[in-house]
Amino acid sequence: MAAIWSFQVRACAIDPKLRNGLYRTRDSGSLCGAMLYEPTTLATVARLIGETLEKDYGIDPAPAFAQASIDTNKFHRPGSRIPLSKMTKLWDTCVFITHDLQFGMKAGARAEPSDYYVLGHAWLASATLLGGLQRLCRYAHVLSTAIAHVEVRIEDGMVLFVESPQDPTIVVHRTADEAGIVAFFGLCERIKRQPVRPLKVELAFPPETSRDYLDEFLQCPVTYGNSEEKFYFSKEEFEELLPGSIPDVLDSTSRIAERYLESLDKSKVASEVRQLLVQMLPSGKADQDTVANRLYRSTSTLQRQLTAEGTNYRDILESTRRNLAEHYLKDGAYSQAEIAFMIGFSDQSNFARAFKRWTGVSPGQFQKAA
Repeated sequence: MAAIWSFQVRACAIDPKLRNGLYRTRDSGSLCGAMLYEPTTLATVARLIGETLEKDYGIDPAPAFAQASIDTNKFHRPGSRIPLSKMTKLWDTCVFITHDLQFGMKAGARAEPSDYYVLGHAWLASATLLGGLQRLCRYAHVLSTAIAHVEVRIEDGMVLFVESPQDPTIVVHRTADEAGIVAFFGLCERIKRQPVRPLKVELAFPPETSRDYLDEFLQCPVTYGNSEEKFYFSKEEFEELLPGSIPDVLDSTSRIAERYLESLDKSKVASEVRQLLVQMLPSGKADQDTVANRLYRSTSTLQRQLTAEGTNYRDILESTRRNLAEHYLKDGAYSQAEIAFMIGFSDQSNFARAFKRWTGVSPGQFQKAA
């Protein structure tokens, strides 16, 4: 359920004894365009974390917000967002100062539909739990722009809510995942007006990091170490009509959610180009015509759309190469010759000249400083 409150991980000073089992790392052997920009999450998540610190533990949340450089003024502006790297530090800080692995469960229990901005209101107006679940998948980026792929499937008379890995650079924080699970079931029970639990659950965290308290909350068979996170529900229960459905409200909130998503994605075409370039650069065939064809556009249409977004193909290519090169150099797992190939240069000397033009230093100097 990390689709609700997932985020990118950054280095932080968490107690090493607690760190084991706090993260679900996806394969870092490949990269995608998401590493080239900073994802965000709703600021209400940070507010809920602060309330949990104060009301459940008697701890003033102000120092934790300050340490994570979070502007608390955003809590009063509907739809405001916080960079996900800051959220990572906030979660880690809270686990450290409370020394409580169940912190996420307690934070998730505080979530109300209004904390999900327009999505919460659309959820309350849904005719069925299945409709609410489908709406959650459609508008998941309202909650976080760094989520993995989420979808609803109907299989063998059951409803499956599935999160599949999409971005290999995303590392899911265990505390946020558990907060999302509890918050999700809180939403279900709010409109169902009775307890809702899955038939079985498959989680991606390693088996050795299983948590008895999470299994107890879910009240069903739970397996760990899976490639996807799956929550299985009764199809009959999720298709049952709910008493609080308001079609007019549902239509209005859906339109607002669509507009909000559009406001978050003002560089949609540029993002698509970046993500495709990361895949194509190692082949050495990443010219503009090929990229346009892969995106089912003519070259002139692609140029026009990028211009409307205030950029162009050459600038995106340069910034993508530079960001990837810096990442690989900092990682230290590849030689300069390998990096040159991976970002689309024919040889190491051409890469070295381009890198010095981008940064003012050679790849070796950059790597040593990093």
